[in-house]
Amino acid sequence: MKKSLVYLLTFFGFFFASLAQAGTIVGKAKVQGKQDHQNIVVYVEGVTGNFQPPSVRPEMNHINLSFQPFLLAVLKGTIVDFPNSDPVFHSAFSISPSNPFDLGLYQKGREKFVHLKNPGIVEIFCHIHSHMHAYILVLDNPFFATTEQDGSFTIPNVPDGAYTLKAWLNPSVVISKPVSIHGKQTVNLDFTLVAER
Repeated sequence: MKKSLVYLLTFFGFFFASLAQAGTIVGKAKVQGKQDHQNIVVYVEGVTGNFQPPSVRPEMNHINLSFQPFLLAVLKGTIVDFPNSDPVFHSAFSISPSNPFDLGLYQKGREKFVHLKNPGIVEIFCHIHSHMHAYILVLDNPFFATTEQDGSFTIPNVPDGAYTLKAWLNPSVVISKPVSIHGKQTVNLDFTLVAER
């Protein structure tokens, strides 16, 4: 057997073995006093490694004079598409220091994209419609989830270690909790966030 094939088999053996030993973080993140708990990003901070962006590019569409979805969480290095599905001109731009961009004006049927290379918060607006507003949270690793309507989340395949788990509602509302993962265990952690008035 060639050395390169032996190397590949050994690499994938270790890779899948590590996944088999990886743990899962589950729980609920809720906003105090609200019924809808969608759009809270829960992510693991402190996992190091080289992670590849997804092969399917996420998108933030222009629909009914709004950005949809209102919030995206992505791994750094991800390309995000910005199609325009409205029968009017739109734009998408950000002056956020982590990933500033300006896609200019474009009409229905056109699709532009942004390569988000740096971790951080990207606040997005439209030049024409001042009420349009959205966020992209760019993260260092792929161990994150966005909550369902009931606030539930699941983060699978988290490698062994001691980390910080964060629940992010917006730039000024975020909660941190310590979390440790060992083997194939499932850790349950809940958050209650207080929205700004």
